[in-house]
Formats: sequence, structure tokens, C-alpha cells
Amino acid sequence: MNEKPYHHGNLRNQLIEAGIELINEAGLEGFSLRKVAAKCNVSHTAPYGHFKDIDALIHAMGEHVTEQFMDKLRRSIEGKESNIEAVSLLGQSYIYFFTENPQYFLFIFYHAGITIDLNKESANDYPPFALFRTTAYKMFQQINIPEEEFANNLITLWSIVHGIASLLTNSSIKYSGDWQAIFKNSIKYKGVKS
Repeated sequence: MNEKPYHHGNLRNQLIEAGIELINEAGLEGFSLRKVAAKCNVSHTAPYGHFKDIDALIHAMGEHVTEQFMDKLRRSIEGKESNIEAVSLLGQSYIYFFTENPQYFLFIFYHAGITIDLNKESANDYPPFALFRTTAYKMFQQINIPEEEFANNLITLWSIVHGIASLLTNSSIKYSGDWQAIFKNSIKYKGVKS
């Protein structure tokens, strides 16, 4: 039997990216460390140098995406966290992140097991959503929206952002127009300056 060579370089990140690609293609049923190793052209034992089992790899995949996503979101509002335009900046960054990395959208929202509780704030909420909520609530206070309306307004704003990202990351949906104009008009409709 011909054993594949050990892979030098940044194998951990390559395994993570290959894992995201594989789980998006085959779902959890078709996902294994052996198949991820094959995608990276390394021996089936190579992933065990980085991950103790398949759950550890999936967890690392989620962390990998979340860290990049949070970094992009934070940078988009750096120094403007309390600015009334922060929600608009976050929304645009959210959409850009997933249009640049459509494979991450499918993975995070369909395979990573994240939790987003639209009913109440929770310590287990997905960090990018928690940042969006916190920023939106600051804006709602600034524009004097009654606190009892915060949750519904948040859901509306997030639906706009998440919905545009969902449409643009779906390869079956074609659109050649200007999504930014749609986004800005939708946000203005909700009373948010962009």
C-alpha cells in the first residue's frame, strides 16, 4: 500500500478549509477525518496530529470562521462603535465577508451548530450576532426607539443583512444589480442612516 507523504506547511488550516468544503458538499453523513485527509492529499493519520477526533475538527472549523468574521466586523466599526452609522457599517461588512467567502456562510449557518436566540440575549449566542445586536441596541437608544421595540427592530435589520448575504452566497441565484443600493434603501427604510 502506498502511504501518502506527511504534509509540511500549514496543514492545520488546510485541513480546516478542506473540512469546510467537504461538509458543505457531503453533509455530516459524508464527513470524516479520512476524507478530509484525502482532500489535502495527506495520509489518513495526518489529521490526528492536529485534531483528536472529528468533533475537534468541526469545532476548529467553527472557530476558524468565527475569528475571521469577528475580525472583519470589528475592523468595520473600529473607532465608530457608538456612531449611529455603526449598524450600517456592520451590515455591509457582514455581507462582504460572506460574498468573499460563500463557503463559510453555508458551513456556519447549516453545519456548525451555532446558537442564535432571537427571543432573548444569551451567553451562548453566536459572537458576530451578539456584536450586531449590541451595536443595534446602542443605535436604537440614540434614535429614541422604545426599548420594547428593540427586539423586533433587531430582527428586521438582521433579516435584511442576513437575507442579502444568503441570496448572494447561493450559486443558484443570479443577480447582476447593485446589492449595496438595495441594502442602503432597506436600512434607510428602517430609519438607519447609511
